[in-house]
Amino acid sequence: MLGVERGLVILEPYNYKWSILFDKERELLYAHLKDLIIEIEHVGSTSIEGLFAKPIIDIAIGVSSLDRVIKIKEKVKEIGYFEVPVSIDGKHVFAKNKENKITHFLHIMIYNQNLWRDQISFRDYLRSFPDARVKYIKLKAELANKYPNDVVSYTNEKKEFVDHVLKKVKEL
Repeated sequence: MLGVERGLVILEPYNYKWSILFDKERELLYAHLKDLIIEIEHVGSTSIEGLFAKPIIDIAIGVSSLDRVIKIKEKVKEIGYFEVPVSIDGKHVFAKNKENKITHFLHIMIYNQNLWRDQISFRDYLRSFPDARVKYIKLKAELANKYPNDVVSYTNEKKEFVDHVLKKVKEL
């Protein structure tokens, strides 16, 4: 499925076009989903200036209830998204592709509950603390070298760092 489960881990230096791509996609999503959602946020590594990232725009969509996902699913299919099976309770993921490469991920979850707050808190912490950002850049480079063809292992091995950052956030 287009490298969603297994695929190349290719990191690129931060690119300002990522925020422009997010802004365009946010406008498109609001136009199609405005009555079904509460908030849309740019998350993930492409949302953090200076961070190396896989060039995929991660978008968090906050909803009042996961019951809305059925209607959202219909509407995002109209603009090129397909559902990605994930095993995270309380979260639905959709992907968009161009030329057989994933370009965007939608992470749909309950607004302002734990999953939502963790996504936003992690992003904001790395934006605010350059030392943590540098450590994350190094970790991502090591993992990209260790798992160049395995996105799942690459992602799973970042969990300890993410959990450490989220613990620090709660201590602030």
